[in-house]
Amino acid sequence: MHGPRPVTEVPDVVGLGADDAVDIVRRAGLIPVPPDGTELPMSGIVTAQRPVGTAGAVEGAEVVLWVHPGKEASVGAPSRGPLETASPE
Repeated sequence: MHGPRPVTEVPDVVGLGADDAVDIVRRAGLIPVPPDGTELPMSGIVTAQRPVGTAGAVEGAEVVLWVHPGKEASVGAPSRGPLETASPE
């Protein structure tokens, strides 16, 4: 019988380049995925992630990364994550 999978800390990759963020998430034993199920872009800046950095996650869990396609973004700029991108009715 297998025991529970180890829990690892989710790295905080918001503000990093997409290629670096993907590499860091994978090295933590987690799986980086885009919010829409397509391929993650390898350029641009990560503007939000779920679960948030420093949260605990079971090894092999998915980390959703929202990536702004621009090559530059100011660090500390407001991120547009899953809640902020919904249009008000």
